[in-house]
Amino acid sequence: MAVQTLRVHRLELPTPFPVGSVNAFLLEEDGRRVLIDCGPKWGPAQQALEEGLREAGVRPESLSAVVLTHGHVDHVGQCGAFSRLGVPVYAHPDVAGWLHPGGPLDEYRGAFFRALHRAMGTPEAEAERCLAELFLMSKWNDRSVVTHPLREGDVFPVLPDFRVLEVPGHAQAAIALWNERAGVFFGGDQVLPHVSSNAFVEPEMGWERGDLAPRTRSLLQYRESLRRLAQLDLGTVHPGHGESFTGHRALIERRLREQEQRRAQFFDLVRRNPGATAYTLANLYFPRHRDQLQLILSETLGFLDWLEADGLIESHTGDDGVVRWRAV
Repeated sequence: MAVQTLRVHRLELPTPFPVGSVNAFLLEEDGRRVLIDCGPKWGPAQQALEEGLREAGVRPESLSAVVLTHGHVDHVGQCGAFSRLGVPVYAHPDVAGWLHPGGPLDEYRGAFFRALHRAMGTPEAEAERCLAELFLMSKWNDRSVVTHPLREGDVFPVLPDFRVLEVPGHAQAAIALWNERAGVFFGGDQVLPHVSSNAFVEPEMGWERGDLAPRTRSLLQYRESLRRLAQLDLGTVHPGHGESFTGHRALIERRLREQEQRRAQFFDLVRRNPGATAYTLANLYFPRHRDQLQLILSETLGFLDWLEADGLIESHTGDDGVVRWRAV
């Protein structure tokens, strides 16, 4: 019996976002062809993906599956083009909402973030700008569906040597594919070679309205996911951005240390600014990135939640509905 060899093609796609290029991966084994992530619906990215598939000798309609690691637009925007060709789409079931720009999830998230900005002390004009930028992303997204949901512990049926891991943190509905035998791991933005992923704050799902939903403790989730991955023999990591790499344990240890250092800095910042809002703390800590308020507020809340969980700081909601923080 012939031994089948897994072939991995990295397709680097440009994006219109500050993050730079994003990776899609074409996997080939025993006549089966799987595309992991697909880039935004943006002309240069579409052209790069078409050229990459053509150079590999693969017609889009011949793909056995598209797998989406998470729902962010730089990873899923072109998915609709494949689903219209009848290509099965595999992802965490909650990615489905991200594939419906302008739909119920956008409404839910919009209500959540409007309430969050109000509670975190963001001036109204800045909050509205952030919301406009947040949903501007939908123009690089195409409507699609998740035809085959994947959850923790599932075997990926198209390439059965791969098992599914759920890795919440950077995104809530996030999966990775790991082939222990071949020593390859596809984890989206969970572990990147050059930067630490932002653990985006999102609304918890299942509430009647987004403005009633608590926020996720995404940084704490992210750290749990990283620690779990550090215990596994992942082999070669194929990330959502940047070049593929090995030695993930040392990288994860460094990321965890860097987070702990930043946590200490945030504690000192809260101690020196008693009663400050998250908006104020975000701008004090990230003075050069005030134009990226959605990102720096998410990062700030991650460390505030961590410090509060450890009993080092406490939050208080005033009569104006604004949350303020102080050291214990």
